Amino acid sequence: MEVLEFKPIRDKKIVVYMSSKENAKYFQNTDNSKLIEFLKKKNIDFITVDFQVDIKEFRTTPFAQTLNELDIPYFQLDIPDYAMGYLYQEIIEKQQFLNELFEEYENMEDKESFKGLSLKNWIDMLGEEIQEREIFLSLKLRPQWIVKKMLDLALSYKKDTVTFVHFVQEDICEDICPQVVENLRELKVKVISYNKKHTIQNIIF
Repeated sequence: MEVLEFKPIRDKKIVVYMSSKENAKYFQNTDNSKLIEFLKKKNIDFITVDFQVDIKEFRTTPFAQTLNELDIPYFQLDIPDYAMGYLYQEIIEKQQFLNELFEEYENMEDKESFKGLSLKNWIDMLGEEIQEREIFLSLKLRPQWIVKKMLDLALSYKKDTVTFVHFVQEDICEDICPQVVENLRELKVKVISYNKKHTIQNIIF
């Protein structure tokens, strides 16, 4: 079982190119000429993806086949199930309890009574607790695990400079990418981000 800790980076330069893409259909593009040009020009060692795709299906895409032809390995990154297990279970249990309280509140005849107001206050507090847990899980803990897996892969290479590309599903990038970038830069990793605000011709593929 892995532990969430970051190994120190010594005598190695790590460069990450981060790019968000609209959805998994991107990986079906048959014209990968610009992708190939970029990967070769930047001497990319490996690819990581944060997409909600089945990895077995992903292996059959033109994108994955292009990487295979270039002998560039690729990895799907996510938080391990056991790492999110206890928090996720806690959220589920609190949500079930919240549903029970809400049903009781809805069935009350006098919602303005002391009991009704107390129950409503309890429901609101429990709802805030659940939201805080969900935010911590998705926007704090998950990005940290993704960064850890990135660094573990990079540090496994016996090279002075390791360069890789991280593709993120666009609909989650707005929330998760800033935290990933911040964590990486705190560890002295060079991060180059490409998104809709930064349209660089040689990276749009």
